[in-house]
Amino acid sequence: MKKIIAIVLAAVMLFSLTGCSLLVKKVSVECTCPGCLAAKNGQDQSSDVEYKKLEASSKSGVDCSKLPTDKASILKLYTDVANATKAAKEQTVDIIAEGAKIQVGAIIVDETGKELAPSLMPTANKLIDSFSPKPEEYTCDFSGGTDKNGNKTTTTEDIRTPKNTLPAWEQDYMCQLEDAQVKSAEAEELSDGYWKVTIILEDAPCEMTDPKVTPDTPHAHCMGVVQAGDLLTDFGGNGTIYYANLNYKDSAIVAVIDPVSGYLVQLHTSLFIYGEAKMDVKLMSIGKVTASLEKTTFINTYNWSKIG
Repeated sequence: MKKIIAIVLAAVMLFSLTGCSLLVKKVSVECTCPGCLAAKNGQDQSSDVEYKKLEASSKSGVDCSKLPTDKASILKLYTDVANATKAAKEQTVDIIAEGAKIQVGAIIVDETGKELAPSLMPTANKLIDSFSPKPEEYTCDFSGGTDKNGNKTTTTEDIRTPKNTLPAWEQDYMCQLEDAQVKSAEAEELSDGYWKVTIILEDAPCEMTDPKVTPDTPHAHCMGVVQAGDLLTDFGGNGTIYYANLNYKDSAIVAVIDPVSGYLVQLHTSLFIYGEAKMDVKLMSIGKVTASLEKTTFINTYNWSKIG
């Protein structure tokens, strides 16, 4: 999740350059991916998701003889299946990165405590939309643990590997959650025999003060999250984002599992972000401002077609 919130605040700075003030409210959040999880509070998760039938040439070794019913057992099932899937050296997975759906509640001048006056709303919304990361779709065909198609990561020149492509990013595991970090977990059998697991995470604060230190949250152990170095940013001496107080709320994992092979068929991860960020704007002596974030979403979808 690269510079998502920083980009929004950069938009504010650009308006300051042209003498315009900005107050943005009620920007609609619409998820466009199949089986989108951006439902109210992240809990009305649709079961009408589309996925390919998995071709599995091996078995993960995870015990899928019985569909679990209690939270702890469901979490263990997902953790074991997800980690076994990430460890598979041979796999083909289609990835839909939804980008960010951003809502800015208000921009407050710290010195006066007043909101910047609303003006040029259509232009402001268009600017924010133009800065927002766009959806990205790509396929990774892993052979021997690396993408044989030679696709590059979006941030480095390394060949894609499960470690830098699948959650949790840059970790050997896909999931490492404790029971206390999970608000609820449900499992059901679908009409085609696959199992569907829905996990809602407990809310977690994430206060950032140092660009070199990203606070640890349960969400970072199962999905992509905001990195401090991407958010706490200096804009070429013209302004600096120096503090962020975020809260991850009602974020979710929804997985479709093939109980025959013990591998994932599909995975959705939905990160819902609220909070505020503080910025010191050097241009035009604007000074320090605080931007509030309403429901901002970051959603990824992973669809496996082959695994072995």
